[in-house]
Order: sequence, then structure tokens, then C-alpha cells
Amino acid sequence: MRDDFRKTTINLLANRVGWKCSNPGCRRTTRGAGTEPTDVINIGVAAHITAAAKGGPRYDSNMTTQERKSYENGIWLCQSCSKLIDSDVQRYTVDILKKWKEISEQMAVLELETGKENGLTTDREIIKFLVYCFDRPAFRDPISQEGRMEDFDKALEDTIIALNTGILRTRDGSILRKSEGKSSVNNEEWREKLNVIGDMLSALRRRLKIAKAAGAYSTYGEGEVMYCFSDRQLGEWFDSTREEIVKILSSICEEMGMPGFHFPRNKYRW
Repeated sequence: MRDDFRKTTINLLANRVGWKCSNPGCRRTTRGAGTEPTDVINIGVAAHITAAAKGGPRYDSNMTTQERKSYENGIWLCQSCSKLIDSDVQRYTVDILKKWKEISEQMAVLELETGKENGLTTDREIIKFLVYCFDRPAFRDPISQEGRMEDFDKALEDTIIALNTGILRTRDGSILRKSEGKSSVNNEEWREKLNVIGDMLSALRRRLKIAKAAGAYSTYGEGEVMYCFSDRQLGEWFDSTREEIVKILSSICEEMGMPGFHFPRNKYRW
């Protein structure tokens, strides 16, 4: 037996994100006018974060029926993204879907406050925003000099969100700056380069997770804030991958007539 949402819950999920897909990289409008004057077309879906029935994607046997059909367990998506999240449950985890929902609700509030929606920002403004997002220690310092790996991972996550949604947040979750995500860039070549950057950032996060599970690095120093990779090539990969990300973004800047940027990699000897 499925624990389906009530109609009031479905409407609440859709209304809180302005009837837009909650995937930050999509944000597609899901409701509009039909052919007849009284027709309304809806291509959105109230999807379950954890499955409505046993055997479904991300099913949680510890949840009650009421929890499973609650607003907290739902997310509003377009039909394509609804299919996407259920086709790859390893990638689209409960935590990721909850993050999508949180970001989309914040974006809906911001659009109400500012009266602006996506589609109003030029390519130049988006790239300038992204340069600001990458101007942080996570893309300057060697991996061995990271203060905490948890903070490094969070910096990568926040940068991915900014790249996809145009929202840069502080560590406490407050919105620091807002532009638009990479999908709004009109220049196809630049947009593809930004997609590559997004893939590389995701690869950094995945590899960091594997390294932690495998015990590939150790901590030392007061407060255990310095890191030593037992696999030197792995540490070098983290550094070179971030350098390549900066180079790709810099190449876009130069192509659009903005100064290229190269963050100096600080060198320390112990």
C-alpha cells in the first residue's frame, strides 16, 4: 500500500517553490495555460523523498505512514527530474533532495522580495558572480593546508550550488549574493565550460569522500588542522584539479574581455 500525499500537501509543495521544479539546475515552470480559456496544464510532480511504498527509491522502513505522506517528505519536481532522481538513488540521496527543496524555497522567497526572476542577468554579470564565488581559500591553498576537511567539502558544495543556482550562501545558510546559474549563460561554449567545471567540482567531492573512508590522509598540528596524504599523487591530484578549474574559468573571462585570474598557490615548508 502506498502512502500518497493529500491534495493539500501537493498544493503546498508546489506553491512554496512557485510551481517551479525544485532541482536547482532545472527550475522549470511546471504550470501554465492550456488551449481552452479555462484549461491549466501542469507538468509537475509531488515526488516522495523517501519512497511511498516498500521497495521504492530511498525507502525508509523506520518512517511512519504519516511521516511518509507528510510535507517534509515531499519535493516538487518536473516530470523529467522526478524520473531522474528515482533512476539513480546513489547520486540523488535524501540529503541532496532536502537541500534542493531548501534552496528552491529560498529562491522563491527571494524572487518575491526582489520582484526578479531568472532570465534578467547578462553572461558578463553571471561570470563576474562566479569569479567572486571562486575567490576563496578552497581554490588557493594546497590541500595539505586546508583548515578542516569538513570545511573544504562544504566550500565545494556551496560553490557547486552557486554554479547551478546563482545563489552564494554563508556558512550559516544565509544568502550572501544572488545571480543566476550556469544554465542561464547564453554563450554555448562558455556554458559547456561551466558544465565541465561543475563535473570537476563534483569529482573532487566524491574523491574526498572515498579518501576519508579509506584513511588516505592523516591530521596533525594543534587542533589537527594540517593534513598529510599517504598517497602523494592523490594530494597532487586535488591541487591540480582545482588549478585546472581556475584555468577554465579564467579562459572564459579572457574570451569575454575581462582580465584572467590566477590564484597564487601558497607554498609552505615544514
